[in-house]
Amino acid sequence: MSDKNPDNFDVVIIGTGINGAGVFRDLCAQGLRCLIIDKGDFGSGTSAAPSRLIHGGLKYLETGELRLVAESTYERNLLLRNAPHLVNPLPTVIPVYSWAKGLWAAIRTLFGSTTAPRSRGALIVKIGLTLYDFYGSRARQMPRHRMMGRKRALDDMPNLTPRIVAVGTYYDAAITAPERLVFELVDDGMGLSVGAEALNWSAMTGYKDKAIQLSLADGSTRAVTTKLVINAAGPWIDSVNTCLGSPTKLIGGTKGSHILLDHPELLRQLNGRMIYFEGDDGRILLAFPHHGRALVGSTDIPADNPDDVTCSETEIAYFMHSLMELFPGLDFNTSQIVYTYSGIRPLPASDGVAPGLISRDHSAPVLPPANGRDFPVICLVGGKWTTFRAFAAEVADMALSELSVVRRQSTDSMPIGGGRGMPSGNRDRAAWCNVAAQQANVSPQRMETLLGRYGTTASKIVRLEGPSPTLLPDTENFSEAEIRWICENEHVVRLEDILLRRTPLAITGQLTAPLCRRVCEIAANSLSWSDERREVELGKLAELLSARHGVYLDLTVE
Repeated sequence: MSDKNPDNFDVVIIGTGINGAGVFRDLCAQGLRCLIIDKGDFGSGTSAAPSRLIHGGLKYLETGELRLVAESTYERNLLLRNAPHLVNPLPTVIPVYSWAKGLWAAIRTLFGSTTAPRSRGALIVKIGLTLYDFYGSRARQMPRHRMMGRKRALDDMPNLTPRIVAVGTYYDAAITAPERLVFELVDDGMGLSVGAEALNWSAMTGYKDKAIQLSLADGSTRAVTTKLVINAAGPWIDSVNTCLGSPTKLIGGTKGSHILLDHPELLRQLNGRMIYFEGDDGRILLAFPHHGRALVGSTDIPADNPDDVTCSETEIAYFMHSLMELFPGLDFNTSQIVYTYSGIRPLPASDGVAPGLISRDHSAPVLPPANGRDFPVICLVGGKWTTFRAFAAEVADMALSELSVVRRQSTDSMPIGGGRGMPSGNRDRAAWCNVAAQQANVSPQRMETLLGRYGTTASKIVRLEGPSPTLLPDTENFSEAEIRWICENEHVVRLEDILLRRTPLAITGQLTAPLCRRVCEIAANSLSWSDERREVELGKLAELLSARHGVYLDLTVE
């Protein structure tokens, strides 16, 4: 729709988290020329700090948010189809400590109580899982729930606390690389619309002379105009609105923290499953295998500074105590922690409501033109990872109506990134890998590894690798060619983009000084970094890892 002025866009989207990326792809699919920008990397804010679940929202049944459960289970099922390289079924176990406890509390919560205790007996769990199966029947991808008695549960998980009376089992899903899915949505959007642009590490600095002022990653500036702004800045939404001349108080976020443990015995007990359990305070916690580590989370604490959020010692102690209560036969200590992360959920301002009971539903309030700003601003408030596509479609429809454009494509069945052409089922997957491996003259095992990491994009990467890839130091199966591909094709600006978001090397605790230096050297060769730039990147990485993730490395250039 836009004219040929390269700085004029139909829509400018501020924030490249999961919601912003989803809207960008949707609007680009409708033929609009869009610009999406972020002061950080793609998916580097709140969207990099989820529990890594793609779930239907079992706990939302308690608060009567049945529409959200229906939407979440449907969107979960769609993601299993549309991004099968990144989203996989996750069998889940719920320990139950009584038969009928919590029934009255659940009724109170259902009817709006904000203080009801959270204990859940077997009867409540059974009712909840039955409803969950019902709501998950649309586009169903996974088996229904079942209940298991105490003896059988302890035979299966012998280190589980003997205080249980039963366990409930059901399926949800997990995402192996949320930041990669965000990037693939953005990349898809750019491929769907001629003239669409995506700028990471590019901040909006103000609004002047009817143009949005930008400071770009290379230090230059740019002024762009648009008919509509979509504010998808998550916990930074109010700051963005202030910068646009319309101060708001839309966000009342809470902090969620997680830890990754190197704990082989816990992984053996989990045996590929998530355990979804209550802490002593009634808070729902989880632990499940993630890239060979045990991911444990999360907390729900009021917080308002997304630029300086970390997992505190108090939160770590809470996780450790909860795990020891759940698995009294296992040893847990802080030396097992290989990585921590934390983010602020962009929840709606909800004074007086307990953090765990604030709705995870979404809304999109509109700021009309005002104070010299001649375009409206649609603000994306709340929401959850699983429902990003539905939220994006809702907001895209609002934008299309504002611009008098007719939707021409639905995103319900649109594959994401490497999910395009992804074989379904183990047999088809093995056949695909055999054919692709023969074409590229590599082993089927290597093809399978890269398919699980990048989807069908793996066929391009493996050709760059060749039959004898050079592996990175201190990793099991990441190659130097993968890093070159990422640098040359995935909008890398900083070293941290590679190690924290385009790959899982940081979150899995694989980072060592030699590995970081080698990746930096590859990036420098691919992106023409000077020796001085290499030193700066290593220094910034070391500072970020220690300040935000509990990882301490000496990355001084040798």
